[in-house]
Amino acid sequence: MASRGFIELLRLSDLAQSRTSGRHKNNQSQWLGVAFEVAGQRMVAPMGDISEILVSPDMTPIPLTQSWMLGIANIRGRLLPITDLAAFLNLQTDNLTSANRKIMVIDQPDIYSGLLVDKVFGIQQFKLSQYEPVFLPEDSAFLPYNHGRFSRDDQHWYVFMPNLLIKDSRYLEAAL
Repeated sequence: MASRGFIELLRLSDLAQSRTSGRHKNNQSQWLGVAFEVAGQRMVAPMGDISEILVSPDMTPIPLTQSWMLGIANIRGRLLPITDLAAFLNLQTDNLTSANRKIMVIDQPDIYSGLLVDKVFGIQQFKLSQYEPVFLPEDSAFLPYNHGRFSRDDQHWYVFMPNLLIKDSRYLEAAL
């Protein structure tokens, strides 16, 4: 439960904001996700798939692993392997300061992993009617992990599915 603390704080903050703005009344038709950006691509991951957001912790490099495997960190007594999502997807990112970059934690029964992303925008709430079964272009590195998009205010937020990433054998085989 402790690993879900930050996400829970974001959810409570969003709930408080929604109550003051009046948008909480139709929760049956709402979808919540953690919005983030990698290499200029704005994405949103389902709320239940991301357990927490971390600032970049101290990491110990792991020898004989892929270049996108940044290392391992001790997070409240659990060892968290951290990967650079942009590097895994062979994408170029701007020279961002480490203060801007965040770690999104996937905590599933079979996998505990951190994804380094360029920015996290917090929780985004969408109406189910804003969902479109429109996928990223064929040449997008995110396509295998994409499940449609949400459109709002002339912006597209493509749905990134961490559960598809953790099933990818390339991601699971980080050793050289």
